[in-house]
Amino acid sequence: MKKAFILCALLCLNACVYAGEVNVLPGRGTWFDQFNSYRIVHKDNVAKLVKTENINEKSFKVNELRTAFKGYSVLSDKTFSRRTYVTEKVRAVGNVRLNNVSAPYEFKNNQTFVPSMFVTIDGTEYGLLPTHLEDFVVLYDVKNGKLYPNTGMIKNGRLVLLRHTFAVDNPDFYFEPVFITKTEQSKPVKGFDIKYDGVRLQRLWLIYYDYADGHTGAFQEFSFPAKSSIIEINDIKLRILSADDQRLDYMILD
Repeated sequence: MKKAFILCALLCLNACVYAGEVNVLPGRGTWFDQFNSYRIVHKDNVAKLVKTENINEKSFKVNELRTAFKGYSVLSDKTFSRRTYVTEKVRAVGNVRLNNVSAPYEFKNNQTFVPSMFVTIDGTEYGLLPTHLEDFVVLYDVKNGKLYPNTGMIKNGRLVLLRHTFAVDNPDFYFEPVFITKTEQSKPVKGFDIKYDGVRLQRLWLIYYDYADGHTGAFQEFSFPAKSSIIEINDIKLRILSADDQRLDYMILD
């Protein structure tokens, strides 16, 4: 009789999973969790490449008076590769305080999150947002941004909903989707750049940078008599109006 009483007591204790929001049997297996929890779907939250384009930049006009200083471009015709990335986030619309039996949670207006975990409850998809308590999350409806009334806890890789609902001090609060755009531009992938390198030893010096096939390290030095009036670099003709060690005044002829 005594053994039967002890066995019944153990079975009753095993059925009591939570006392309030405190797990009194943290060592129990995952088999029981499958019937009281929801599968979490993890989605990639890194920035996604949405657009790639080549951008051409020209810095010259023909027959226009121009000035270049030492180390700067005389003329250039370069093409860059530009990539656009988008990161999807959610942003809090308004301030809110959520009070329940475990601990209060707060979200501030314009506070943003990158959601990466989602669950489906009764056919509705919810995103999971972290709180200041480890493993505890707040749920929001992906379609309308409204909060789910129960706090969630991530346990054994699944979502367990706590029984108690929380009180919301701002019923109009919701999360809205926002898209953060970032653009990255490469080094020149093709084209050229001619830079002024001053006057030395009675000669006018220019450096021709070749970006053909994306190689940015190829360059060639050109020098001409300091008193030259017309010079030509790779079929590009320049009229030299004045030149010293720091400044070049010129026109592009062709």
